[in-house]
Amino acid sequence: MIGIPIYNDLEGLKLCFYSLINSTSIRDKIILLESESTDGSAEFCDELAKRYNFIEVIHTRKEGPLKAYNKLFSIAKDRKVDLFLTQTDVTFRKTHNFDFLKEMKEIAKREDCGIITCFNGGGYSGLDFIDGFYWVGAWCCYIPYRTIEKIGGYDENIPLGWGVDIDYTYAIKQAGLKVYVINYLCNHHPNYVERHEHEKVKNIEELKKEAFAYMRRKWNVLDR
Repeated sequence: MIGIPIYNDLEGLKLCFYSLINSTSIRDKIILLESESTDGSAEFCDELAKRYNFIEVIHTRKEGPLKAYNKLFSIAKDRKVDLFLTQTDVTFRKTHNFDFLKEMKEIAKREDCGIITCFNGGGYSGLDFIDGFYWVGAWCCYIPYRTIEKIGGYDENIPLGWGVDIDYTYAIKQAGLKVYVINYLCNHHPNYVERHEHEKVKNIEELKKEAFAYMRRKWNVLDR
């Protein structure tokens, strides 16, 4: 199952969707989780569902990105399927006839696989959490069903969701599972700052400190 949360990013949605289906031969069910958009995104989702039999649209209340992500986790768990999670501000580039979803499905069969991403689908934590810890971003990750069953979704208690993907990747590592990275998939993630409301908060640096302090307490990581 492929899950895409949507709120007011029509042009991004178009680029994301068409680049996705042109970059892989996989035709898993794509869930478009649309949340009270006002820019035509809702109508476009419905048009896609009429045009493609592998598209399913779920219209839901606007409750923020974390609840949207967790709704997609819940759907995947209920259906007992893997989840490829991405966002409308991501575009995919087909390279060398490489079918990235086919490759991810193969890697996910490994018993130690906790999550899969591409080389630019994550990052490294600094001293604010664990220096050098590699985390997988929500904008491009394949999550096997066993991981969802074992860990669930994202922690909604993290202030504004800042670092929630770092927290989730750490939970995967704590469960004894591994992070796999594919070097052949290129995605473009240009509009994160513009789209995410928590980036616009004036005291964002204080909120970041609060979020990482919460995670350090949660995981019993000593303050630095």
